[in-house]
Amino acid sequence: MAAGCPRRTPTVGWDGGFVADYAQRGHKLRDALQAPLPAPDAQVRASDAVIVVGAGIAGLSAAWALRRAGREVRVLELADEPGGTSTSGRSDVTAYPWGAHYVPAPGADNPELVELLTELGAVETDQSGRKEFAEHMLCADPKERVFYQGVWQPGLVSRLGQSPEEAQQWRRFEQEIADWVEFRDKDGRRAFTLPMALGSDAPQVRALDTISFAQWMQQRGFDAPRLLWYAAYACKDDFGTLPENTSAYYGLHYFCARVQRGHGPSAEFLTWPQGNGRIVEHLVSRIGAERVRTGQVVSAVQPEAGRVRVHTIDAKTGQAHQQVAPQVIFALPSYLRKYLLKGASDYQPSYAPWMVANVHLATRPGYRGFETAWDNVIYDSRSLGYVVADHQTKLATGPTVWTWYLPLTGADPGDERQTLRALSYKDAADSVVADLTPCHNGLQAALRRIDVRRWGHGMVRPEVGMRFSAARAAAASPWQGVHFAHTDLSGMALIEEAVFHGLRAAREVLSA
Repeated sequence: MAAGCPRRTPTVGWDGGFVADYAQRGHKLRDALQAPLPAPDAQVRASDAVIVVGAGIAGLSAAWALRRAGREVRVLELADEPGGTSTSGRSDVTAYPWGAHYVPAPGADNPELVELLTELGAVETDQSGRKEFAEHMLCADPKERVFYQGVWQPGLVSRLGQSPEEAQQWRRFEQEIADWVEFRDKDGRRAFTLPMALGSDAPQVRALDTISFAQWMQQRGFDAPRLLWYAAYACKDDFGTLPENTSAYYGLHYFCARVQRGHGPSAEFLTWPQGNGRIVEHLVSRIGAERVRTGQVVSAVQPEAGRVRVHTIDAKTGQAHQQVAPQVIFALPSYLRKYLLKGASDYQPSYAPWMVANVHLATRPGYRGFETAWDNVIYDSRSLGYVVADHQTKLATGPTVWTWYLPLTGADPGDERQTLRALSYKDAADSVVADLTPCHNGLQAALRRIDVRRWGHGMVRPEVGMRFSAARAAAASPWQGVHFAHTDLSGMALIEEAVFHGLRAAREVLSA
């Protein structure tokens, strides 16, 4: 009972603050009518380099592919570091993620991602010539635990004490998933694939995109509390939404796409202390750090006379420049099109805001129940819980860093963004401590620092109708020398989709 009681959690005894807050830079575009942007200088820098706008995984993948093909590139990024939502940090204890923190091991149907991971050293070949993923990069056991009814329990979902009716609902749900995993259309395509573009568009698959995941669950009589929680956790985890705001297609995609056969296991996870920042580091090293320019606010992308003019503002000096390239890869979220691309097809999906905190601990707090896992989930919390950054080291004592995730899942993401922007650091840190304290003994005594990062447009929200939207499909088409690469072109902020769109855009440039 005591574990569930509210308590005061004043922010004393630790340091911290908001970090990497680039909203002011980005809002220069939004607020240009009230505060006009500086005009670029008269000098035009022209080259044959392809300009990649945005250094997230999609943009870096495009630049990586172009460099492998011998093309010169120049990557422009608003932030002070490349990576987008795959950026990472480092303390004197460990590296840690600020966003995406794992890669599900891809199958043979995603050879391009396998090739990238092979170059990274995540794929090894044994003496018989069989390829397998490097053991030290596969997530170490235990992988998951859940805090349920006052105690940590193994796995993501506790089924202790379930009624016969609840057990029967779980069996029906698992059979529904198995049936969709086994589904093949007349052309042999699966319903749910990674990348998504390889999937089926059969009528029964298209029908899933006409209702929400909550409606799909309700239509099948799934109302057991833990099953509903699991569906909500899935939507928050991959999309930053709740089932009522998620297309049923995407809700089922979470459960089906990474399973190779009905009732089979899901793909294993590859992870590193810095999360997908490890992939960012590799891509930048292959592209060449000198080709990636950070702190660059792109203010316009203008096709003209067979070339593309790009206007930039240096975030540190305030100087505005213009450069011309034969082609541009626009690897920014599509909500920026209306500010940067005058005349291009408009595509304006909605985006979920996130708050991420890295919790620095001098020692590892106590707990009741199952041992600390890589992913530690709190049942019925608004958050997704936390991952242990140094889990792969298998250390059980000493200082550590926990990366805590909170998607803001309200029906109106604009309102959620305003709430996030208005949040004080004290309130942000208090919410982290209030979420973690009931699950750990001595947490506050072990705290040394809480740093918080706010992602206003953290990931695209896959709402009803997005999967088979004509506007979404058209948004990926090249426009007057501008090629597009971003996960919002799939409706899912997954690394598989980021790499797919980056390489697709690179192929378009090469063929053009």
